[in-house]
Amino acid sequence: METISISIPASPEYLKVVRLVVAGLASRLLFTIDDIEDLKIAVDELSAYLTGAQGREGTLDIGFDMHDDRIEIRGTGNFSAGTKVRTDLTEMSKMILETVVDEAALDQSDGMPTFRLTKSKRS
Repeated sequence: METISISIPASPEYLKVVRLVVAGLASRLLFTIDDIEDLKIAVDELSAYLTGAQGREGTLDIGFDMHDDRIEIRGTGNFSAGTKVRTDLTEMSKMILETVVDEAALDQSDGMPTFRLTKSKRS
């Protein structure tokens, strides 16, 4: 397993960087183009919950665990104390995520908002 980590400003305009990284890593694992697009949708959906529409003070830290048969992605919002972040997915977001990845969750951990997702390669 290889692990790659990035840290970006918690602002929506930097989510393009996350999509590019996930596309490059999934391509290295020989995911199909459709699966790469699904991953980009999922990571964008969950990251947007953490950054919010206007962005937040702090960083969004994302780790990518690359296995032979899957990629696991986790994100953590490192924001100013007291920053409130919605951690309940809308029904629409749940439908999207259930369609494009194997597992996805949005949580709070030690007072910080987090997400995780997993996508396996098709055989």
